[in-house]
Amino acid sequence: MGFSVNLPGRTAHEALLNRQDAELRLLETIKRCIANKVKCDREWAQTLSSVASAGNKIDRSEDLSGSIVVQTWKSVMEELDNVGKLVKANSDLIEKETLDKLSSLCSEKRKAKKMCQEEHNRITLQFSNVSIV
Repeated sequence: MGFSVNLPGRTAHEALLNRQDAELRLLETIKRCIANKVKCDREWAQTLSSVASAGNKIDRSEDLSGSIVVQTWKSVMEELDNVGKLVKANSDLIEKETLDKLSSLCSEKRKAKKMCQEEHNRITLQFSNVSIV
């Protein structure tokens, strides 16, 4: 069990703090990337809906009634709009659940780091008081 023997000391404490800082930076980067993905997905969903809306504005003349091409086109535009709605719903879900959980995790990690620092300072102070006496 060399871990417990090597853990006490300033170098080990600094290594732990550096690890916690690195993990926090990584979590913040992940959060930014996911937020950017959500933003892009929403824009893409809006664009798909706009394309579907524009594609549904077809000539409604009597010449096209019952046309298989018109029916197929309407089906394609309907599916395109459905895909846009699914992408938007997915981006909303990712924002609501994933980003909220990442924010909570970051907050917990910051609190854990602060507690670790405070506890280390308390122990160091006690140790220095014992050493002096």
